Amino acid sequence: MPFRPPLSHAEPDPRFDPYRERAGVLADQGEPFGVLYLRFDTCWSQRGGHLWWRRWSEPREQVTGYFALHYGGFDDFVEDADTFVEELDDWDRGLFPYRGLILTVKWLDDEGSRRARSDTFGLDASH
Repeated sequence: MPFRPPLSHAEPDPRFDPYRERAGVLADQGEPFGVLYLRFDTCWSQRGGHLWWRRWSEPREQVTGYFALHYGGFDDFVEDADTFVEELDDWDRGLFPYRGLILTVKWLDDEGSRRARSDTFGLDASH
């Protein structure tokens, strides 16, 4: 039983492909709200074990969302990608649920998303 999870990756869900490493500009009823950046990665859960031996779950996709809010605040989330499957239709229509609000989102192109990733959030390119 390995101490760390295996070096495998989760099989990417193709439904999320348009949103991988993607930024969007958020608005609340037409007023600027902030910028969102989504990053998908692989995660595991420790299922058992102690000290030097551990059992790991199968790899699965997780999504990390970063928010740079218009008023200067910051927020983020880390969730299993499966929890967002029901929201994909909203994302496709330019809507993004956030803490009880339904925000509009204008998804940026590849170049705009790269700029937001590095300039707004200070993140490196995904590995």
